[in-house]
Amino acid sequence: MKKIISILCLFISVISSAQPDSLLSGIYSWKEPTKHIHKNILAETLFEGKVIDMEWLQMSANSLLSSKKKNKQQVPGTEEHLLIIKSGMLTIHFKDSSWSIGAGSVALLMPGEKYSLQNMSDEVCNFYEMKYRSKLPMDIARGRASGGSLVKDWSKIEFKPHDKGGIRNFFERPTAMCKRLEMHVTTLKQDIKSHDPHTHRAEEIVLVTDNKTEMQIADKFYKGNTGSIYYLGSNVPHAIQNDAIGTCTYFAFQFE
Repeated sequence: MKKIISILCLFISVISSAQPDSLLSGIYSWKEPTKHIHKNILAETLFEGKVIDMEWLQMSANSLLSSKKKNKQQVPGTEEHLLIIKSGMLTIHFKDSSWSIGAGSVALLMPGEKYSLQNMSDEVCNFYEMKYRSKLPMDIARGRASGGSLVKDWSKIEFKPHDKGGIRNFFERPTAMCKRLEMHVTTLKQDIKSHDPHTHRAEEIVLVTDNKTEMQIADKFYKGNTGSIYYLGSNVPHAIQNDAIGTCTYFAFQFE
C-alpha cells in the first residue's frame, strides 16, 4: 500500500510540474485602484499567474492616499516585492533608513522585510507592485549577500546616451527568489526599434512610462502607451519600437 501511495505522489508531482504557464505573453494596462487593502491604500490587480520560474506572480496598481500616519507592512516570508513609483511622492522606511522618492523610483523588498509607506503630500501617490514566489526554494542568504532590500531613486540614476536614445541602469543582481534580476530604463528616439525580434531564457516585463510604443510578440503586434505593461514569457520572440512623436521611455526587467 505504501508503495502505491509513493507512486501516486510521484505521478502527481510530475503532472504538476508539467502544467503550462497560466500568465500569457501580451499587453496589460494600468487600472485605477478601487479596492481598499489598507486604510490609506487602494489596489487593483493587473495580472497574475504561474510562469516558468515563479509559482505565482502578480502585478497590481496601487494608490497611496495622503496621510501623516505610516502604513506599517511586512513582506510575507515566502514572497519578494518590487515597487515602481508611477506618480506622486512616496516615503518608504525600513531598517533604520527612510527615502522620499518620486516617479520612476524603485524599491526591492526581500522576504520578511518590515517596512512602512507614507504619503505626506497633497497628491495621491500611484505605484506598481510586483509580488512573486519562486518555484525553486528561496535563498535568503543569497539575497542578503547581494545587498538585501534596496531603494533606487530615479533622480540619482545616471542617464547614459547612445545612438538610439539612452539608458538608465538600475541594478543586476541575485535575490532571495531570483538567481538574476536585472532592471533598466530605456529611452528610444522617434521611429527607432530597440532591436530585431529576439528571445532569451529569462522572462521579461516592459512597463511604458512615457509616450507610445509598439511591441511585436511572436507574430502579433500590440500598441501600448503610458501605463501599458508587456509581459514576455521565456523564449518568446519580441521587439519594441517607438511609435510616438518624440522619444518614448520604458522600464525593462528580466528575472529567472
